[in-house]
Amino acid sequence: MRGRFWGLAALLVFTTACNRKPTAWDIGASVPLFETEVSLDQVDVKYLTSTPSDSSYVLTYDNLVYRYQINDLQTSDTGIDVSFNLRKLRLNDQTISNNITLAQINPIFRALDGQTTSIPAQDQSNLAPTDIDASAFFETATLDTGYLDITISNELPVDMALVVFELSNASDGSIVARDSFLNIPANVGSATKTIDLRGKTVEKTLKGSIKRLVTLASPGAVLIDADKGLKVDLAVRQLRPSYAVAAFPTQDVIDEDVGITMYMGGAEIKTFKVATGRLKIHLESTIQEDMSMVLALPGAIKDGQAFYQEVKLPAAQAGGVSVRDEIYNMGGYVLDFRGKNPTVKDTVNTYHQILKVTMDSSGRKVAVGLSDSIRITYTMEAMTPEYAIGFLGQSLERSGPEKAGFELFKGLSGNLGLEDVKVNLVMRNSIGADGRVKLYELKGENIFDDRFVALNSWAINSDFYVSAPPFQRGAYTETIMSMDANNSNIKGFLENMPQFLHYDVESEVNPFGNVSGWKDFVFDDSRLDVFLRVEAPLSASLGSIILRDTQKVNFKSLGDMQRVKSGFFILDFDNGFPIQFGLDIVLLDANYQQLQALEVGPEQFVAQAQADANGFPIASRQTQLRIGLSRENAWALSKAEHVLIRYKLDGSSGGVKRLYNQSKVKVKARAEFEYEAQLNP
Repeated sequence: MRGRFWGLAALLVFTTACNRKPTAWDIGASVPLFETEVSLDQVDVKYLTSTPSDSSYVLTYDNLVYRYQINDLQTSDTGIDVSFNLRKLRLNDQTISNNITLAQINPIFRALDGQTTSIPAQDQSNLAPTDIDASAFFETATLDTGYLDITISNELPVDMALVVFELSNASDGSIVARDSFLNIPANVGSATKTIDLRGKTVEKTLKGSIKRLVTLASPGAVLIDADKGLKVDLAVRQLRPSYAVAAFPTQDVIDEDVGITMYMGGAEIKTFKVATGRLKIHLESTIQEDMSMVLALPGAIKDGQAFYQEVKLPAAQAGGVSVRDEIYNMGGYVLDFRGKNPTVKDTVNTYHQILKVTMDSSGRKVAVGLSDSIRITYTMEAMTPEYAIGFLGQSLERSGPEKAGFELFKGLSGNLGLEDVKVNLVMRNSIGADGRVKLYELKGENIFDDRFVALNSWAINSDFYVSAPPFQRGAYTETIMSMDANNSNIKGFLENMPQFLHYDVESEVNPFGNVSGWKDFVFDDSRLDVFLRVEAPLSASLGSIILRDTQKVNFKSLGDMQRVKSGFFILDFDNGFPIQFGLDIVLLDANYQQLQALEVGPEQFVAQAQADANGFPIASRQTQLRIGLSRENAWALSKAEHVLIRYKLDGSSGGVKRLYNQSKVKVKARAEFEYEAQLNP
């Protein structure tokens, strides 16, 4: 049975191929085209003429001209970068003792040991040297600084008139110290000489030599003790080597408790809450001992805890470098910038820092030279304030000539007539300090007609003072200067339809100095904005107010447009205007030239948004329009690269409305096509 089925299928395929008759069927396709939104920035104002109307619209539009922020309140990167080498390390202060006996001085006294006899005066030279083990000090050290105290104590029963003592390295005989000691009384009298060891190399195996010994005669018969003689104490202190093989003691190499001052661009800050910023710590060492660092910032508080960090750096391997990096987020810390001890000295821009770096001794003898070093770097980086309190300084800034875009007339030209217009020059201050604003010039430029119109008003060259808001994020004060046809040429200024505003403005913070007593403040979003607020009734027939939008499309990717049987251009609208719109839809080529207008019936319109009793939109409304596409549209679709949509305000909405530039129409467009397909196997 299965074999018959496959045989029949093969026969059908073969028969169809031999007949070669065309087979046709319909194929449907739905493809998204674009998404966009349209606002009053796209108003085609050439239709805003002063003509009678049964309804009118009032446009409320804010356009930022100038903004000032205290950007230089960001702190400079501040911290320490300390490198130190062996000169900052010290060796232990230590003392070793060695005895040179009477028998070593003169072997004859060994035979007289325990007897009582008179000792004649003696003068001996170059007595046999005595080995001295100095390994308790170090293996070897070349000393940058340091001192050797040689103390000779006389245990003999006779006075010593002169002792010339020499200390040398056993390996090569190089002299470490040589000095003369005079008049040391008998029976534990002593004398001390200090030798400067700067630049000398001292090894662990030394030779102590009495180069000359002069003793006086005993006053009579004395007891001979052959094991007593001269006691030599060698004490080293303040040793800082340039090279040493030694067991270095645990020691603090840095111990700082200071105030660190940050540059704040002329501001005098007492409290600084960090919005963003970090503290970076970098440690590196070539010394073969562990290091530990403690960094405390007592005046940096977060969640009730002061900043405190301990960082360990392991010993370097011989010939290597030990490195450690740590980064701490400082966001949220409140920094007390009043100094180390504000109850004693209240200052500004200064934080309290405690830094201690300790070399932890292992007790091992390690080799360290001047080429070895320890480096500690820590920096406060890019510290910006969530808020800061203090005196923000007196800053004067003049910006101009500069220009700002005027979005209301973007990309438009033509003639505009306004029956009435009011424009407020608004100075909005959210910086916690008094300020002053002076507008030297404001000119509007129409780039299409190459026309400039300068604003003539009493506001030009006048000083406007702005007050500080309360200490609260988002709070602001406004100083408003109103302009209308009676006190300025603002009507002609706007009828020029400027696309750019050219301005020259001066702003000053704290024009009267530190009147707040270091209670100025600034948040991270604090600023002084100068903007134009336009309020104009649009007394034009509603059908003459048009929003325009042009979108790029690619119908070629949808297949052979010659096989289109029919289709729909589908638009889903979300309208935030309290007005309904009629539509014009035009297909454009690559050069934006019209190819064909699609047929949009009068019954097809975009429904208006819901509005409250005052006409303010409170909820957008959705509409779907399906624009039919015929086979005759195919040639235009195949060449179209753009779609132009005109939104015509519909007078049937009725009533006087206020339009806000925040209102938008959101659009999603797609196309549905039905193709006729043919296959000729």
